[in-house]
Amino acid sequence: MRKLVVLPLLLVSLIGYAQFQKNDRLLTGFIDLSTNKTSSVSSAASNSNFGTGFSISASKFRSDRKFNSLTLTFNHNVTKQNPASNIENKQIRNAIGIGFGHTILTPLAQRVYLSFPFSFGTTIARFESKNNNQIANKANNFSIGASATIGIVYLTKKKWVFSANMGSLAGIRFDHGKTSSSTGNETKSNAFNIYGGALGTAFNNMSIGIGYLIK
Repeated sequence: MRKLVVLPLLLVSLIGYAQFQKNDRLLTGFIDLSTNKTSSVSSAASNSNFGTGFSISASKFRSDRKFNSLTLTFNHNVTKQNPASNIENKQIRNAIGIGFGHTILTPLAQRVYLSFPFSFGTTIARFESKNNNQIANKANNFSIGASATIGIVYLTKKKWVFSANMGSLAGIRFDHGKTSSSTGNETKSNAFNIYGGALGTAFNNMSIGIGYLIK
């Protein structure tokens, strides 16, 4: 699965180039696309996944190396399973979220920086499970959590910023869900997760992005 994402990880430059200053503003957006498909060699069975999303972020610098961000997101994901019995199973997920972040920048080389974004946010998602287009289950999910990530940022001379997010270092999340079936059964679930990643495996979730600085 490959992802192309425009994310709010952002910037700083050295003397002689466009520089960040206190009260500078940054506008960013992302497009997230992912797809994956597997097929059986010996039968007609197959599995596929397609996901897309977008985000809008507004940031304000508190100093030349730190900024705060407000981000709005939307994601859509569809997973299909086609077993050899020709009964198609489809799971559809739509989610919206809002997040607040604080990013610290550390210079590595000329116009190249490490970024350390810390974020807190909440997401509301709706799931539908269908068998041959007949709804089998519906679910609503609410998540709230915080995470720390690491990235690399490059600032051009023209105020464009390119960044690479290398995945989550650590995070904590609480999920609450309610599922109802076509037979009238209803279940509730609660989950609490703490996760972490080492620098050696962080590239598993790498994404690239772009932004523009407004003075």
